[in-house]
Amino acid sequence: MAVSGFSKFQDKVMFYGLNVLEKVQRGEYKLQYSPTFIVAPPRAGTTLTRQVVSWAIPTSYFSNLTAISSFHLGKPLPITTAKMAKRMGGDQNLGSFESNFGRTAGRGAPAEGETIWAYWFRNRYGPVEPDAVSPQQAQGMYRAVAATEQIFGLPFFNKTTVLSLRIQAIRKVFPNALFIQVMRDPLDTAQSIYKARTTRYPHWLGPRPRECENINGKSVLEQVCEQVYYVEKNIARERALVGEHAFLSVHYKDVCQNPQREAERIAAFMDANGAPAKVTRPLPESFKLSHGRKVEESDYHEMRRLLDRLYRH
Repeated sequence: MAVSGFSKFQDKVMFYGLNVLEKVQRGEYKLQYSPTFIVAPPRAGTTLTRQVVSWAIPTSYFSNLTAISSFHLGKPLPITTAKMAKRMGGDQNLGSFESNFGRTAGRGAPAEGETIWAYWFRNRYGPVEPDAVSPQQAQGMYRAVAATEQIFGLPFFNKTTVLSLRIQAIRKVFPNALFIQVMRDPLDTAQSIYKARTTRYPHWLGPRPRECENINGKSVLEQVCEQVYYVEKNIARERALVGEHAFLSVHYKDVCQNPQREAERIAAFMDANGAPAKVTRPLPESFKLSHGRKVEESDYHEMRRLLDRLYRH
């Protein structure tokens, strides 16, 4: 405990020092490439997809250091932490494809950026409409992404599932933004969220659509099924408004069974739409596919019933 406490103290001192450096960063940061964002419900295979990209395709990104700075200071330090992450070379040790509920090891590794984006959007889990983004908020987001891109010299790539409810808002700030929609069997996704909610996260996990704001009287099982459905419904609605040209669908099953092919598809999509990308490192032949019943049989059948009803409607 003493070591851990000392480490946290060291971190706090370090980030307060970096905050001083962040304030004196000067220069015009102009975005050169199309930034790319993964969207999907939580537990849909987004972390594995992001890890496949970070290992195989050179990109720039918000790192775990950026997330830690937002934890200690209440705001991210994207410029100084990008410089540190670049020196760490991505920090994805030996191509590890493990994660802990979306969090990956390595301070220089790509972050699950809920707290980072929450600073600019003033909202951690919920939807944000384009007209709710002020010029100051848009300027902060744009500068952070453009600076990160410039420091790495590579297109920006991000996986933060709450942005699934802010697709048009993202396009307001980044008109050339691209989106990778990760698809997974809704029943598998719902089970994974349910297991997380009943073991590790007793409250909410990930994006919270407006339809899920009032959960009074609803069981965790009902909340989870509605979350999966309404997140996907929101993506479908905004995808139709933005246009299919800005989206690529990637299926979790395909990422598991043939990650090399899916990485090539993602790189080709980015490269054809203003984000120069190519696969530079080989991937494992496959990953273990998580599919089938993972909860009590009665819960499994109730989830299937609820999801069938929602998706039919």
